[in-house]
Amino acid sequence: MEKTSNTSKIKENKYLYVASIGMLLYSFIEISDSIAIMLIALHFIPNLYLTFNLSIPFMQQLIETQPLSFAPFFWAFTTMRIVSTIGLFKNLSWGFWIGMGSILITMILTILFLPIGAFELLACAILFMLLVIGYCKDKPII
Repeated sequence: MEKTSNTSKIKENKYLYVASIGMLLYSFIEISDSIAIMLIALHFIPNLYLTFNLSIPFMQQLIETQPLSFAPFFWAFTTMRIVSTIGLFKNLSWGFWIGMGSILITMILTILFLPIGAFELLACAILFMLLVIGYCKDKPII
């Protein structure tokens, strides 16, 4: 009985519900991205990613020479997002905090991947605002 009341609370808070669905979709995109990077590195599929010059030359060189070095980061953030989505769907506070941590770290790291990271930065900013609004829904901001 209590379990249904917890899951109904997240559905009542539309901002947290939409943020958790967004985090789940975002993790699916990262899973497909990491699989594509592995297949490109193993030369199973051609590299169809657009080639932009990144703002930091070291990052550009690392992507060109060792693309698999980024795979553990993708997997770590994907795992964090899936875990936070599960916590948000169950209306648990640790789901919120893990989601906030993964979003904030991603927003900081996307600066290294500009101009490509601009789209990811925008998606993280939207999810961040949804989580904050959902958390502060019934509380006064000031």
